[in-house]
Amino acid sequence: MRNLKILLGLLFTLIIICIYFFLVEPKDKIKLTPDMISKVRYLETNSVAEGTIKDYGQDAQNVFQKLISSKTVVSKTTFWKKKLFENSSNFSQRIIEFSLDNKENITFEILTFNVEGHKNESYIRHIGDSTIYHLNAEHTEDILIQFTNR
Repeated sequence: MRNLKILLGLLFTLIIICIYFFLVEPKDKIKLTPDMISKVRYLETNSVAEGTIKDYGQDAQNVFQKLISSKTVVSKTTFWKKKLFENSSNFSQRIIEFSLDNKENITFEILTFNVEGHKNESYIRHIGDSTIYHLNAEHTEDILIQFTNR
């Protein structure tokens, strides 16, 4: 009887996880295209000062362009190895939400590592898409500088 309860508990947990990945996670499958850059009105992200940063116009469009320019797909295994086992001195995670002209919102999760002796590197994921991309060091640096001390 006890084994049956444990088995049912595990089965219930597995079902909840499957529901999350198949129903909750892919909430907005928006195809990201370069022509969307001109439609970006502003971006919103968290601040180190416990507030919210909003950048408008060209600043927001530049960040959006850098985020969608990455074409290097990274496996989830590689991403999790990096996230869990990398010896990095500075690890930061940021959610950046873009607002478009047509009132749509596009959200990115960016995970940045500062590995001693190497350049910063980032992994990005468009919320609603499970694909993880590697962002090159130059674009990572540009984005980090834009949000530094704000």
